Amino acid sequence: MKWLDGSYIDIKKFSGSELCEKISLELWDYERSEWLEFDDFIQTAVFLIDFDTELCMEGIFTCLENSIGHYLPYIIKAFRTIGDYKDAEILSEICRLVSPELIRGELLSKGYNEYDISDFDSDHELSEEVLGEIERLESKLYLNTGFDMWKLLYDYLDRRISEL
Repeated sequence: MKWLDGSYIDIKKFSGSELCEKISLELWDYERSEWLEFDDFIQTAVFLIDFDTELCMEGIFTCLENSIGHYLPYIIKAFRTIGDYKDAEILSEICRLVSPELIRGELLSKGYNEYDISDFDSDHELSEEVLGEIERLESKLYLNTGFDMWKLLYDYLDRRISEL
C-alpha cells in the first residue's frame, strides 16, 4: 500500500493500534489539507488523532477557534465511520450552536495571525447561554466520560486492514 509519504508499506503487518501509533508519529509532517489525499481509513485515524490531541491539550473552544475547526465535518464523519455516533452528534450540535468558520473569522478579523495566542472569552461575542451549552456538550464527549473511542478506532482499522 502507498503510505503517507508516497513510499510502499506492507499495511498487513500492522494492527489497528500499531497503525495509529505509526500515523501519530508521522501525521504532523503534513498540512491538514494534505490529509484529504490519504486513503479514507487513514483519514479517519488522522482526524481522530488530531482532534484528540487538540481536545486533550486545549479543550473544545480552541478546537473551534484553531484551523482544526475547518475540519470538524471530517472529524464528525470519522466518529460516525468508527461507530461512535454519540460523539459525532455532540460535535454536530456544537457546530450548530457556533460555526467554526465564524469563530475563526472573528479571530482573524481582530488582527491575529495563524499561531497567535488568544483568549477565547475576550475574542468572541458568544452569549453566556451558548458558552454554557458548549461547555455542557463538551463534558459529554468521550474524553470526559471515560468512553473508549480508541477501541472503536482500532477495531475499525483492524477490519479495514484485513479487507486489503
